[in-house]
Amino acid sequence: MAKTVPLQVSQRAGIGRAAVKAVRRSGRVPGVLYGKTKGTAVRSRPIEIDAKKLNQLLHSSTSENVLVDVELTDAAGAKVDQHLAIVLDVQHHPLEDYIVHIDLHEIDQDEILHAEVPVASIGEPVGVKSGGGLLETMLRTIRVACLPRDLPELITADVSHLELGHSVHVRELKLPPNVVATNPPELPVFSVFAPKEEVVEAPTTEVQQPEVIKEKKVEGEDAPATDAKGGKGDAKAGAKPDAKAAAKPDAKK
Repeated sequence: MAKTVPLQVSQRAGIGRAAVKAVRRSGRVPGVLYGKTKGTAVRSRPIEIDAKKLNQLLHSSTSENVLVDVELTDAAGAKVDQHLAIVLDVQHHPLEDYIVHIDLHEIDQDEILHAEVPVASIGEPVGVKSGGGLLETMLRTIRVACLPRDLPELITADVSHLELGHSVHVRELKLPPNVVATNPPELPVFSVFAPKEEVVEAPTTEVQQPEVIKEKKVEGEDAPATDAKGGKGDAKAGAKPDAKAAAKPDAKK
């Protein structure tokens, strides 16, 4: 179950950017304590917390849901009142390692609380051990509804019986007493999948045929004549004599 840890906070008098920067320079973290809703308005009070104590509290917590027993004091250190609250949001500086702001939400002991609780697997699935499968975490957190005193820090699931293609669903989780999961019951939380086979394509070797170089035939030119032996003959030898040349008498005669 979630542990309740004491936390002393002080009322913050100044608001606005300049006042918030002054709080940080003094080694404290500015924040807001949200209270009960009255009609459509939510009561909120500006607070400040010692930075070192807040860091120790958050680092020592094993759960994402931190319940704190808030002791609210005034600027003089006198106790004003006491509340049970949950850490709603923690804002860190984007470049440097320090908290810039924190939100706390006041709750009642008999108020149903809705929160996200992390889940973890126990054991090695049969499908992984003997089937070579892979265990996949489908949901890292489960939404639950319960009283603050029943809020679990972690929900575990035994996955040692899972074979290839099998899953542990939300409805199969063994939850602590008085804790109800609000996720759809059919959602898988852990699943064992068969490993994907990588298809390696064999390199294709194309056999290149020798290129046949043919004599280019110029458009409009007759093919060369061939002799009886199949060789190329002289084009002039095979040509018919000119009619004018044949009719011309021999000069010697």
